[in-house]
Amino acid sequence: MSDMLGARVLYRGILALILLIFASGVPAHAGFLYLLNDDSTGNRIYGFRVNEATGELTALSGFPVNAAVGGINNIVSERMTVDSLNGRLYVVNEGSDSVSVYSIDRGSGAIAAMPFSPISLGTGVWNTIAVHPSGSPMIVANNSLNGVVQSFVITPSTATPAAGSPFGVGSAAGFSSHFSVNGNYYYVGGNQGANIAGFSVDAGSGVLTTLAGSPFASGGTASLAYGTDAAERLFAVDNTFFIRVFTSTSGVLSPVTGNPFTSGLTQRRFGLVHHNQNFYIVAGNTGNNVGVFQISGSGSATTVVPVAGSPFATGGTTANALALNQAGTFLFVGNRISRNVTKFTLDPATGILSGQTVQASNTLGTVGAINGIGYLPDPMASNARIGGLIADANGGGLGRVFVQLTSMDGMTNDLVITNPFGFYNFPSVATGTTYTLIPVGKGYSFTPPSITFNHIGDATSQNFTGEEN
Repeated sequence: MSDMLGARVLYRGILALILLIFASGVPAHAGFLYLLNDDSTGNRIYGFRVNEATGELTALSGFPVNAAVGGINNIVSERMTVDSLNGRLYVVNEGSDSVSVYSIDRGSGAIAAMPFSPISLGTGVWNTIAVHPSGSPMIVANNSLNGVVQSFVITPSTATPAAGSPFGVGSAAGFSSHFSVNGNYYYVGGNQGANIAGFSVDAGSGVLTTLAGSPFASGGTASLAYGTDAAERLFAVDNTFFIRVFTSTSGVLSPVTGNPFTSGLTQRRFGLVHHNQNFYIVAGNTGNNVGVFQISGSGSATTVVPVAGSPFATGGTTANALALNQAGTFLFVGNRISRNVTKFTLDPATGILSGQTVQASNTLGTVGAINGIGYLPDPMASNARIGGLIADANGGGLGRVFVQLTSMDGMTNDLVITNPFGFYNFPSVATGTTYTLIPVGKGYSFTPPSITFNHIGDATSQNFTGEEN
């Protein structure tokens, strides 16, 4: 009887804490959205302030900002990226064989060229850029079979090629690229061939080491639209528009059992995984739409299926690049040919898109093409995400595990519950403070029992293993 009473008290206490958390709400902040108009007469960067509560876009003063010569003839989508930790914006100037780098004013959204900008790349067709979660290295890939990637160590005042750079990718092509969520691995492939190259990454030196077995057979031709998640899976779409999913062990890719998966798309370009790890989202390019896919299962049993209503029409021409706001409640689509932005409201529980609003055509210029996008989250509050996976010893996700987040200064005491696949997510947590994470699940003990760390940026790989008592 006493055990039952104790369980009821514990349940009521947890329920009260949950109600308190939801009653307190999340304050509305603003982020900054940037888009690249890729133009052979000169790249132009457009900037907007994003209202986190409504998704409303307000054009920033002083934009567009002119960069160097671009190259609109290439149908690409990854020529811009943002280092959210250090507040830097990167733009590939393909026609100039260079990268322009800007510091972002976290108050106004204004950008200023960094001392080492532009970075020379050498002759090539440079189509995809990615930056390590820590802000260095920055990697740019050349779009040709048996091509190369350039790795640069970035500091506030210098950009230095890593020892041994450029690095060969073997029989893969640099059209789409992505770091693993923890930054330990880098993957690149593209619109030629059927392979994906993989490297381990030394974040300090920027040196890339080819993974055993790389390049990896993708199972389909020209797999693009890469996305990665905290479970170290890689998602892509091939040129027959089937989704390909891979697990990884020490970075080495293996296709899941159910490959390939039907997408319902008629084209593909840019891809990402939602902050809550439940959805893979793909820009449908000339299909003028966006596909959203529910991620289910774990390990080799992972599956993806379209959510209800997918794909969703954008109302623009050539959906080419995607960005989520900080809370993951709004999706922004850069439309390549109509040169405008479509905003959707995104339901984080179902993945369904609604409330479409579309800027007027040519809002982002009357010539050129929208070939890049980047988002700097909540710069005024300096918030970032914390999350991870809680799984059993076999890698299967554990649902309905409580995860408590506590700050050392006592100002934060938050609680979430893992979803049915074992993932948890705190979408907006103040940085610059030390936090402790503690999982609690009836009948389970966890390894490690807690994690304490200094939160300086997105921390989405705070993983635990649960064992039955």
